Amino acid sequence: MLQIIIFLSVFYLLLYLYSLKYNNNSIVDLFWWPVFGFIAITTYISESMFTLSQTLVTLLVLAWSCRLFFNILSKKWWNIHEEDPRYAVWREQWNYVKIRSFFQVFALQLLLALIVATPIWIINTSSGFEPSLWLSFVWAAIAFFWLLYESRADGELAGFIKNKESGDIMDSGLRKFHRYPQYFGESVFWLGISIIAAQVSFWSFVWFWVIFLLVRYVSGVPQLEKRYEWNKKFEKYAEKTPIFFPDFRKIFD
Repeated sequence: MLQIIIFLSVFYLLLYLYSLKYNNNSIVDLFWWPVFGFIAITTYISESMFTLSQTLVTLLVLAWSCRLFFNILSKKWWNIHEEDPRYAVWREQWNYVKIRSFFQVFALQLLLALIVATPIWIINTSSGFEPSLWLSFVWAAIAFFWLLYESRADGELAGFIKNKESGDIMDSGLRKFHRYPQYFGESVFWLGISIIAAQVSFWSFVWFWVIFLLVRYVSGVPQLEKRYEWNKKFEKYAEKTPIFFPDFRKIFD
């Protein structure tokens, strides 16, 4: 565990040095997801007892991290050195940009990643205890379904963006039932992972709650909602569509 933390600390330091060269703090976001895949596979190989529950969790985390990494990379590939507008605004607002970037962007994200990865640490470093196989299977299947769900939501959005005109709002597909299906799917996916690991320790729910609070109230939904301020089409869509939890009764509309 200590070796993993040291390795990731060096890696984030290198990312920080890269950000200084290209004035691009947003590069840190591209590697948020691979960090969890790295923790999962290294703890599985070096610490686990290769139980079924450990294998299921490791495979699910790897699938999640790879999907999101390549999804984001495909969007950033042609402008990988260009800083995301959110970080650019901070760069303009901050004094002592280099120092604040190190602590408030890179060090903070590493700390969050280590905390959020709690279920991985718990399940893959447990020994002498095999969680319930049926419970692990059930929640692994549920987690996998919602991983496919958020993948479908991202795919629908990508297709919409290719053909949309100025001011268009996507209100079809999964977005008929709620405004942010990708974030809801993300939360339920991690709920499934946390429940599997909770058979070893209830500390595993740290991951779920951090992910849920981040995407629902901090860096996910609020930032996207802000983009549509004063958009009349979006206001009309928002009036009849839940923001987070789906209303599947609308399937009959």
